[in-house]
Amino acid sequence: MKKISIIDYGCGNLLSIKRALEKIGHKSEITNKKENILASDFLILPGVGAFENAMKLLKKNDLIEVLKEFVTNKKKRLLGICLGMQILLTKSYEMGNHKGLNFIKGEVVQIKKRTKNKMIKIPHISWNKIFSNENSNKNEKLNFKYLDLKYYFVHSFLAETKDSKYTLAYCRYHDVLVPSIVRYENILGCQFHPEKSGQSGLNFLKDVINKW
Repeated sequence: MKKISIIDYGCGNLLSIKRALEKIGHKSEITNKKENILASDFLILPGVGAFENAMKLLKKNDLIEVLKEFVTNKKKRLLGICLGMQILLTKSYEMGNHKGLNFIKGEVVQIKKRTKNKMIKIPHISWNKIFSNENSNKNEKLNFKYLDLKYYFVHSFLAETKDSKYTLAYCRYHDVLVPSIVRYENILGCQFHPEKSGQSGLNFLKDVINKW
């Protein structure tokens, strides 16, 4: 069985993710220890809150270089969830200009920067169907069974990949296309919370861990 670790850096819904993994038959460890992380087969990087704070906490816990070694040198698989997806990108404009992990080239911008609707409610909190990006990398097309299903979103910023082919799926929030799943090689991110998305989210987690 795969050794799965959930990164504990003070910025995520750790127990809800752990329980979701248990429901699909996987044990996991919540950890911030370098040796445990590097010994894992699969990492989950959760995230709730502000981009700058998340990066500061990763640095405080000496996890940035550990994550780089895990995904870049060891080429093992990592899943970023919500803010955990956003910090995979190059930088964010949330309350300033802040560097991310730069695992996937791109920027994190306000939803309000991408809408003409002055009445749009922020944060975006809703269940939304996702649909495939037809311009995504042909080798990374999203399995059709994940599409047209509703997942739970709660966020105020968008994670936009520099090359749109690395954005596999979107959802629509009013007139805004919300990047919902991104992938570059062994690195995957989802803007929605699979652990809070009912059976659809559990199926997504199960396939990501077992088949991806």
